Amino acid sequence: MLTYKFRIYPTAAQARIMEETLETCRRLYNSMLADRIENGTGFYDQKKMLVELKHNNDKHLKSIHSQVLQDVVLRLDKAYRAFFVGLSRYPKFRRSGRYNSFTYPQSGFRLEGDRIIRLSTIGKVRLTLHRRVTGAIRRATVIRDIDQWFVALLVEEPPAVQSGDGKVGVDTGISNIVALSDGTLIDNPRFLNGSLERIKSLQRQLSRKKKGSSNREKVKISLGKAWRKARRQRDDFAHKLSDKLTKENKVIVFEDLKVRSMVKNHNLASAIMDASWAQLRRLTAYKAERRGGRVILVNPGGTSQKCSGCGQTVPKDLSERLHDCPRCGLVMDRDVNAARNILKAGLEQARVEAEPLLVQRRRISKFGR
Repeated sequence: MLTYKFRIYPTAAQARIMEETLETCRRLYNSMLADRIENGTGFYDQKKMLVELKHNNDKHLKSIHSQVLQDVVLRLDKAYRAFFVGLSRYPKFRRSGRYNSFTYPQSGFRLEGDRIIRLSTIGKVRLTLHRRVTGAIRRATVIRDIDQWFVALLVEEPPAVQSGDGKVGVDTGISNIVALSDGTLIDNPRFLNGSLERIKSLQRQLSRKKKGSSNREKVKISLGKAWRKARRQRDDFAHKLSDKLTKENKVIVFEDLKVRSMVKNHNLASAIMDASWAQLRRLTAYKAERRGGRVILVNPGGTSQKCSGCGQTVPKDLSERLHDCPRCGLVMDRDVNAARNILKAGLEQARVEAEPLLVQRRRISKFGR
């Protein structure tokens, strides 16, 4: 299952309908959240409540495709489940302007050629189909991104071309965003730094504008665009790097870094978030799986301190960028040394995981004889 994201160009009337749909979905989400908090109502009971609400002559709910409204209830239920298993915080009420997408889970949408998508209750919307969609479309999500609109199509596709036969360890960092076990070093592009001065200037302007004024709204949109530029640059870089890694390698090993805990260090939080380690790992994982490869996560403990040549522990501070082993004489960049240790740990972990299966097969074979 892959998601393709295309920009759409609604007319002024269509954009107004989509804005109203988002606002109705936001209010429904908040009312269902309040009902859960006050009465402890469950998912299936809230789906029944939704039918009753539509029958009460609510013109806003009646103007929206029924499955779009059902998806709002499903989103709230997913948020609750993620909270109870420790994956996110307790669901919050959505402020105006903070509900930015609605979904057609099964029906209510259809591609018509490569220039038009038909959306139920909205009509035919022009889009730019910059990539071919070859599989069956299972779901469509309309997304508002400040002053632009997009549609994300969930597509069921066959596996892609097989990956290469290489094996590589990946050490992520701040000075070098990636160091590979083959010696490759990729500098951190630091996209946020390129937009930081403009972001700070716009934030100062926003703080001086009167709340509710049109000038404040203009500055708010400009600020959102500045943040969006840095975000899109990071996304583009992560997609291209993950694509390269998965095309050349069958096995890719990352450190299992706990980014959420690391960003509690306020001196490094901004740099860590800008580096997008978790995003790179996530994109690499799904692309490797699609190409028949594998991503392995290993414990990061000691990977920078241990010598990849002889296994000797060589203590060094964060400021020391060179690994110099007094035992075997190995001298190399500390990040490349760490990447080699990561690769070794990943291959060993894969061997240990596969060993019980091999033993079991031998026993079955022996019993069969």
